[in-house]
Amino acid sequence: MGRSIYFTDLEIEKLIDYVSNSVELLGEAESTWEQTAEDMENGLGSAIRKLYKGRRDEKIYAKYKTKRGKGNAKTNSKSQ
Repeated sequence: MGRSIYFTDLEIEKLIDYVSNSVELLGEAESTWEQTAEDMENGLGSAIRKLYKGRRDEKIYAKYKTKRGKGNAKTNSKSQ
């Protein structure tokens, strides 16, 4: 079961800035590149896509969709 989380515009901008920089840095280090890529495919990418919805650079994360199935919580439409 999903949940709705409401952020202010300022909070969203700060999260986007922090996450973008962190993912970029982690992806540059050879030892963490594979882990970052795996995390992006297993939830991190879709979470970032949701944060970017309606914002510039949203298309960067468009390929990451919420996965449903065993081991994944079902989400409601408000949290996507």
